[in-house]
Amino acid sequence: MQTPLNWFGWIARGGAIIAGWALMAISVATCVEILGRKYFNFSFRGLDEIGGYMLAGVSAFGFAYALSKRSHMRVTLLFPYVPASVQSFLNVLAMLTLAAMAVFCAWRGGFEVLDVLMSGKRSNTPLSVPLWMPQTVWLAGMVLFAVGTILMAWHALSLFFRDRPMLNRMYGPQSLEEEIATEVGHAEAREQINRANQT
Repeated sequence: MQTPLNWFGWIARGGAIIAGWALMAISVATCVEILGRKYFNFSFRGLDEIGGYMLAGVSAFGFAYALSKRSHMRVTLLFPYVPASVQSFLNVLAMLTLAAMAVFCAWRGGFEVLDVLMSGKRSNTPLSVPLWMPQTVWLAGMVLFAVGTILMAWHALSLFFRDRPMLNRMYGPQSLEEEIATEVGHAEAREQINRANQT
């Protein structure tokens, strides 16, 4: 199971990197748009519409990347005060319900994309974009998210019967110490990048 989970992590990271570059591109285009309107009487056509489509696609792939990094929010106010066996059950329940929600969203999204593809619907805007194009990008992110949740839910369920301490370590909410260590690691990585750029 570790190999499929690793594959999912690599794919989710690749999707997040592509999404990041897409956001950089739309940011640069927005800056050019602002300067063009102010000084050169120039404007891109439909940039706000493209940005809206991009937001939907980036969000969907962001769900998958956040899942691979255990970054989805969980309400854990009473979690540290219950026995480890109860924590194991709650962790499995959290993964199963997340998987059910992700699969439902991807399933309904698939029907929506199929509907606009068959009907040939276009956006009611000057660009008149075929709606299946941006919706397919969004659906790809949701399918990746659903696949990741299924893999993790199955793995968590198997660990529930084999190794509950590992289940709690892998699928439990991050402790305060883990969150601090993660943030320190990010800060150190940024510092190394800054030093490399200065040399």
